Amino acid sequence: MTTRAGHDAKLVIAILLVTMAMGMLDAISLLHLKIFAGYLTATIILMAVNIATSQAVVLSGLEAIGFFFLGAMVGGRLVRRQRSVRSTIGDILLGVGGMVGLAAWVWHTNIPGDIYVTLALLSCAMGLQTSATRHAKLPDMILPAATMVLHGLAHNSSAAGGNSTGTLRRVSAIFSLFIGAVIGTLVSDHSVSLGIALAGGTIIAAGGLLLLRKHPLAFHLDRMSIP
Repeated sequence: MTTRAGHDAKLVIAILLVTMAMGMLDAISLLHLKIFAGYLTATIILMAVNIATSQAVVLSGLEAIGFFFLGAMVGGRLVRRQRSVRSTIGDILLGVGGMVGLAAWVWHTNIPGDIYVTLALLSCAMGLQTSATRHAKLPDMILPAATMVLHGLAHNSSAAGGNSTGTLRRVSAIFSLFIGAVIGTLVSDHSVSLGIALAGGTIIAAGGLLLLRKHPLAFHLDRMSIP
């Protein structure tokens, strides 16, 4: 493949889809699990607030951290395989989407301890997913969070003396996260399991896009680059 000045279009679009899914799951986690499965900065802060105010959501936070850590360790092994970046990330995202889909099924069936099983599955899946997005090595898009994206947008802007490279990609990431959170809130208001399943399907679509080869869309994206 020829060298391009921008970033791999397939990877950028896949990570934007994952970012949208993370917006869905973060909203659902906050509203219905009362803790974040993947956004561990907020989880740690919530734990601290709960301890300081004598509330009882600390165990859920420890569970989220522990299973995220487990997923990240597995993800670390998977990304070190001798495979192409696209194939490695695509495989992981398909697995992540499957785990999120399983979490949706667990919530839907109302098995004993469904909240804790759902949180464990989602947190482990988010550890895996973070390994995948980190392996993509896209600036400011290692984590589906807005802080670094907004900072990069301002830091590299012409007003700050930069060349505004990556503006479209960064704005798209913020928009994807916002839209995902809106969708997750609205859908989970009617059905939590459906909201989780929709996020899982979005992640599977991202993984499938990276593994897509013999299709006109694949050929078109292979010729594209995104700054």
